Amino acid sequence: MDYRVILAKVSLFSRMKEDDLKRIAELVRVNNYNEGNVIIHEEDRDRRLFIIMFGNVEVIKNLGTKKETIIGSFGPLSYFGEMSLIDDAVRSASVVATEETRVLTIDQLDLLEEIKRYPEMAIELLQELSQRIRMMEKTLINTLGSFLPVCANCRKIRGKDGAWTSIEKYISDHSDTEFSHSLCPKCATILYPEITFDEH
Repeated sequence: MDYRVILAKVSLFSRMKEDDLKRIAELVRVNNYNEGNVIIHEEDRDRRLFIIMFGNVEVIKNLGTKKETIIGSFGPLSYFGEMSLIDDAVRSASVVATEETRVLTIDQLDLLEEIKRYPEMAIELLQELSQRIRMMEKTLINTLGSFLPVCANCRKIRGKDGAWTSIEKYISDHSDTEFSHSLCPKCATILYPEITFDEH
């Protein structure tokens, strides 16, 4: 299968040139998960980017404990774990498949090797990541009513006390809002017609 078709429909790679997409598509690996399978464990040092071909996952803090909290979900053509392409920090939450799910993965080391050979790829990726951070800043300002500095690398927020905390923790401490990025069934069908999507 030509994974360029899928990558081109994922926002993270939407600014990439055709040749760069082709090179990244050659790095892709396919993984299948059944309902209930843990894809990422919180605190793991998993250095992969995940792109959902089909299925659905939930992002969960403190999985399996009394403090377990679902903080978001992702559907087809969503991606998660993108910051692992930049840093070596541990995973901030677990990710669990809520139904049969197929994901594409790209390993950090494989991508970095390609970027060394083709540095312009880094610019294309950073442009999209920067756009996402700007959107998050705007959302936070609208939701919480103030300007909040967001780190361009780890996406932590600097609070009034000067301390840096994760976006998830800041939002949970200051509002009832939860974040998730995905595609609605209508848009997913338009962008990805070869797969049938549920309306729920």
